[in-house]
This record gives sequence, C-alpha cells and structure tokens, in this order.
Amino acid sequence: MYILGLSSYSHEASCALLKDGAIRFLVEEERLNREKHTWKYPANAIAQCLASEGITIHDIDHITFFWTPSREIIGNVGHVLKFFPRSLHLMQAPSGAGELAFFERVNLMNDIGKRLAAQFQLPKAPTVHFVEHHLAHAASAFFVSPFEEAAILTIDGRGESTSTLMSRGRGHTIEKLLEVHVPHSLGHLYAAITDHLGFKPFFDEWKVMGMSAYGKDTYAAEFAKIIKLLPGGTYALDLDYISFHTHGSSRWLSDKFLNIFGPKRQPQEEPTQRHSDLAYALQKTIERTGVHLANGLYSRTKSNNLCMTGGVVLNCLMNKKIVEETPFKDFFFQPIANDAGTSMGSALYHYHQTLGQPRHFVFDSAYLGAEYSNADIEAVLKSKGLKYQRSHNIALETAKLIAQGKIVGWFQGRMEAGPRALGNRSIVVDPTDPQMKARLNARVKRREMFRPFAPSVLEEQAGDYFIMPKGQKSPYMILIADVRPEKKVLLPAVTHEDGTARVHTVNKETSPRYWQLIHEFGKIRGVPVLLNTSFNENEPIVCTPTDAVNCFLRTEFDVLAAGDFLVTKNG
Repeated sequence: MYILGLSSYSHEASCALLKDGAIRFLVEEERLNREKHTWKYPANAIAQCLASEGITIHDIDHITFFWTPSREIIGNVGHVLKFFPRSLHLMQAPSGAGELAFFERVNLMNDIGKRLAAQFQLPKAPTVHFVEHHLAHAASAFFVSPFEEAAILTIDGRGESTSTLMSRGRGHTIEKLLEVHVPHSLGHLYAAITDHLGFKPFFDEWKVMGMSAYGKDTYAAEFAKIIKLLPGGTYALDLDYISFHTHGSSRWLSDKFLNIFGPKRQPQEEPTQRHSDLAYALQKTIERTGVHLANGLYSRTKSNNLCMTGGVVLNCLMNKKIVEETPFKDFFFQPIANDAGTSMGSALYHYHQTLGQPRHFVFDSAYLGAEYSNADIEAVLKSKGLKYQRSHNIALETAKLIAQGKIVGWFQGRMEAGPRALGNRSIVVDPTDPQMKARLNARVKRREMFRPFAPSVLEEQAGDYFIMPKGQKSPYMILIADVRPEKKVLLPAVTHEDGTARVHTVNKETSPRYWQLIHEFGKIRGVPVLLNTSFNENEPIVCTPTDAVNCFLRTEFDVLAAGDFLVTKNG
C-alpha cells in the first residue's frame, strides 16, 4: 500500500511516500525549487517521490494532507468574535507563509486534490484525507519511535487553532489529552521576538537561540511575566504584551512590550547587548515553559517515554532542559520537527490510526532524499569543465585535506530530510582551529558571528568530549550538550559562548562513509570530531550535484568531495 503525504501553503512544503507503513522517501520542495522555506505546492517533490519508487500517481492508494481547513475556519470565527472589533485587523494580515491571505490559503488547501489532478492530468480530483496539523506532528514522532507506548508533546506556532498538544500513544493509536489554543502560542511568541530583533519570523528563530548565549539576565524576570504557568502543566500568554492575536504579523507586539523592552531592531542595525539580553530572556522563558509542559504531561501519563515534535522542538536548548529536568527516561525527538515532517505524519496517521494498520517501521535515519551515482556526479563535473580526480579512499584523502585547514564540501549518499545537515550534504572543517569559525563565516556561510557551528562526533566517543544529557545520543543534531571543560581548548570552533555545542553523534552503521571520514580525521588530529555545517550559502541545502558544484564555484571553500571525486579550486 502506497500513501502520499503532502504539506504546503504554510511553510516547509514537502512530500513523503509511505509503502506499507515504512517511510520510503521524503523531500522538501525548497531543495528542488531552491526557494528557502517555500510554501508552494510541492510539484517537484511529488514527482521525485514517485520517481524514487518507479511508480505513477495511479499506484498511490491514499493521499493525505497535513491540515484540516474546515477546522481552522471554525476556530478562526470564534477567535475573531472573542477579540472583536480589534480582530478585524486579521482580515488584512498575511497568513501562514506571509504571502497568502487567509481565505486564499484555505481555498488552496481545500483544492489540493484539484491541483494534483491538474499536475497529472487526472479526469477528476482524487480523494484527499485531511489530518489535523498537531495530530500529523504527533504521528510523525510516535508512530516511528521505538516505543510501544509514550507521552507525546507537540509545540509549534499553530495548527488549525492548536498551538500545543499533549497526547498519549499506544500501539497504533494516539489519544489527545490536552490542547492549548491560539493566541497562547510559544511558537508565535518566539516568532514575535524574532521579528522584534530584526530577523525573519518562522525562519530565523535559531539566530535568536544563538544570540541568547551572549545575553545577560537584564530582562529575564520581567519577560517571564509574559507566560503564566498554570496548574496541570499548561500555560497562557499575558495578552497585554502582544498584538499578534488581533493584528497578526503586521503588528506582533503591544505598546506595553515596546515601552518595557525597547524598540524593534531594524535589519540593517548592528545588534547590541540589549538585543542579546532580550534573546536570553526569551530563551530562558521558553525553556522554563517547555519543562513545565513536559512535567505536566508526565503527571498525566506516568510514561517513561517521551516523543516530541513541532517547530519549537528544534530549540535544542529547551530539549536539553526537558531531558535533564523531567522524570522521563527515554526520548525520541523527531528530527524533521518543522512542518516538513507533517507530510510524513499525515500519511502515518492515516495508515495507523484511520486504517488500523500495525506498526513495524522505526525511524533510524534522516537520509530519506535523493542519491546520485558517481556517473551522475562526473557528468556534472565534466559539463562545468572542472579538473578532478577519482579517489580510491575518499574518506582518508578528504580527512588529510581537512587536517591541512581546507574547507570541504562533502556531498555523499542520500540527501538528509529536515533542517539539519547530517553529513551527507555538509561543509566540514577542522574544529581544533580557533580561527576556523571566522574563516567559515567570512568565506562561505556569510552569516552572523553569534551563530554557532555544530560538532559531528563518533557516537562511541561522544561522551569523551561532551556531557550528553542523561547519556542520550544525538543522531539528528537536536540536542545541546555541555562541552567537557577539559576539551574546550581542543574544540574552539564548535564550543559556543555558553560552553555548549549542538552535538551530532555519528553512527557507523547509519552513516558509514561520514563515520569513516571522522575516524580518519581523528587518527590524524587525535580528535574524532569535525565541524559540520550545512552545504549551502544563504539558500536551501544543496540537493543535486549541480547544486553542489554551483555552490562550490561561487563561494570560497577549497575542496569538493562528491561521491568518489575530489575537486579543488586550483585544479
């Protein structure tokens, strides 16, 4: 049985393909249309999913969608009436992706079947099964987790009208326990402060998380008043501080907020200590609230297992606190926690919850995208007129180049799904070089100095360099760990201002070639760690050999290791 899951008209549009309950393929549309965080109908992603299995749209048994538009309409009517007449401003405010008005977006969602019919010239629109957004999130985590039963926590900006969902999974069913509704949203609060700090909301939140390490507790006590922690593990925003519930993204914050915390930073302004202090206050408040939610969910379920997903769960610092400060013993953080993962989640929900099919697939790899052969890669290298050589041991030869201080684009195997580069579409460098972070930012990434770079470390040696929360592994770079004090001097390029690192633990079976690269580098340098950042330059992560070569040619890194081929700038 094939199920095609879709996500679009919000952000991180994607398509996922399930076969008999197993994830066969998942790709974000941005990787193919090259529009970062694109909301658009995922025509390219759908085509690539079908091509990956050598099937056509006629082989698909069910089609699912990550949102229930009718439920959102009902919720929005109630919201407008509750906050009338100020809520009339919402009629003009951008919706979802920011480029679509509310009614336009809902109509596009309702007509997703018609769009499929047009793409594939079908005589009529196929049936599409609409799945509640937060249930799609929850399904994307629990149904592929290793747990027979678990507590499930999903946190994001909003679904139809839900911003946070507590649920419990048993076998092939998910039961709702508690919903928090908009405007009480951690994701929207984080987006509001992201905008206030001069960044792009829903897209640049990790910049704010990185900036928070440079902050002081100047505003922490006052900012904490914005979120009221309520009995039962829930919360509510103090609406006196915000305006997004009545004005949407056209006016995120109230005059009261501005009077206390200062004016909005314009994008061209250099960040000041005030901005870092505000980021710090936000981050600490989100961590405190996340722990409160998780503890409340534990009190309801008494489960040892916790599954988490939703856009806010990409906040690695919050995840660290939840692991450390709650009674749960085992954790599964869905690495495709943003809306890209809900295409998979809607398909999983329909397969297990609606159709009643048993579970057998366990998520153990985010390498769910396209793979390109040496022949594919060589054809591109030739077409670009590049000089290259074929290596008989690409890991060893690349490790030697990294140890010489070279900046290397590493393009191997199946592309990662989700927002993190996990060693198949990565730029890798020597983490022991104290100048490397600045070099990488200046020559390749061209991004803010306060954003940290992540270490990839051999899984079996992670504990030697990092204090992993409760000994957890971090195969998807979704957990923060403290760098061991005695190792900070060895890892200056990946140790953040607060002494932490967003660790990527690399498993030999799951990622054999990347593991071998780190292993070879460790034999040379004595440190089995590489600095790993996404293979891109202010664009979506590269997907194809052509994307990789184009990025290599227009930036200032030194070596491209693609498949078994080594390409250097000097030929």
